[in-house]
Amino acid sequence: MKKSLPLTVAGILLLSVGAWAEPAVVSTFPLVDSDTTDPVTKPMFDAMKAKNAGPLNIHRTIANAPEVYRGFAAFATALRQNGETSRADRELVIIRTTQLKGGDYEFAQHRRIGLSCGLTEQQVDGLPDWKSKAIYSDRQRLILQYVDSMLANGTVDDPTMLQVRQVFSPKAIVELTMTSAFYTAVVQFSRAVRVEPEKVETSYAGC
Repeated sequence: MKKSLPLTVAGILLLSVGAWAEPAVVSTFPLVDSDTTDPVTKPMFDAMKAKNAGPLNIHRTIANAPEVYRGFAAFATALRQNGETSRADRELVIIRTTQLKGGDYEFAQHRRIGLSCGLTEQQVDGLPDWKSKAIYSDRQRLILQYVDSMLANGTVDDPTMLQVRQVFSPKAIVELTMTSAFYTAVVQFSRAVRVEPEKVETSYAGC
């Protein structure tokens, strides 16, 4: 028994050291080369490079699964097409959604895009306390109320929904709602895999 005691103490000491050791650092998620030869990804990346519009790190991350990336890009493009709502309206939805969900990566990108689509710096920077600001139109305030309600508990309260239906058509409501839902998912993805912010600004998706 006496001989086994030092080993037991040593084991306890090793466990203690391990418990206080620095946690392992998760490395950056692998990025697909912007000059990839993948037949699905290459033409998409080449088109962005020709416009000095990427590919961004989130594109290079999702492109690890080329078919998923193709679907992602198609949906993102559809949300930017001409619709019943303006790009400024939809960018307002994106910026507020990414802000509420803690999507720093997306917020930084869409702050730039939103400004290019007609939002002002005061409107973007005033979003944390938008209800007390007089810089938003009645339409913008209703959009922000709708987004806040959606993200508060996953649904929309009846009074807000009634107001939204009085102002927006079913098509416009789908555009605004799907925009928020899509970027909620994008934020979840980028936070989970730790997409790194860009080091160089591009013109991607600007108006």
